[in-house]
Amino acid sequence: MKALLNTLSILIVGVLLTACGGKMTLTNVNFATPFEKVMQINENGQVLDQRSGLSFNVATLLTNENLQLSEYVGREVRVIRNQQGFYFVTASGFKNVYVMESGESTLKAVNTIKISDAGLQNPAFNQRTQYVQLIDSGRSFSLTRNGIQ
Repeated sequence: MKALLNTLSILIVGVLLTACGGKMTLTNVNFATPFEKVMQINENGQVLDQRSGLSFNVATLLTNENLQLSEYVGREVRVIRNQQGFYFVTASGFKNVYVMESGESTLKAVNTIKISDAGLQNPAFNQRTQYVQLIDSGRSFSLTRNGIQ
């Protein structure tokens, strides 16, 4: 009888500890930012959005685009976040839009969407329900994390 009580006690404590120690998950979260962030590149390649606190270095993106940092100091980078939490990043002169996911102190490229061989002229992002809209030189593109819709 005593062995049965000990086993039941251990089982109850185990269930209680498991219930208390589980990770909480919130679902149906909308991460979208309704407006793009327009940030200027400094001499170190850093961009910073004062309002949200988002900051990162664009040197790797510039290298990927075969562009020189010295030519982009003071120029603008455009960023918008979609409903799933992916960041879309581009700038005038870029041939691509970079889809990034956030991690612990990182932005990791999950897709590179080719838009123009000649480079974008004056890109702008808009948030739409199912996609991010990119407008450039009278053309419009519907973007998801997977590419152009």
